[in-house]
Amino acid sequence: MHKFGMISLYVGLVLGAIGLIGGFGLMFAGSDTWAKPLIALVPIGFLLVFTGLVATLLHSPDQGVEPKGPPD
Repeated sequence: MHKFGMISLYVGLVLGAIGLIGGFGLMFAGSDTWAKPLIALVPIGFLLVFTGLVATLLHSPDQGVEPKGPPD
């Protein structure tokens, strides 16, 4: 589950960046037909980033290891 979270986080970051940069770039260039689908990728990317962050935090790889305290 940790690996899924990391993959989801990175895919979401890439989708969000492509959507923001490409969508607004095309919108300012006057090509609204291609800008709309790219801007629509931004919320999907945000959801993937949030899902990946939560999955990574909830299922950390060292889960189940007892916390180390001072020696007895």
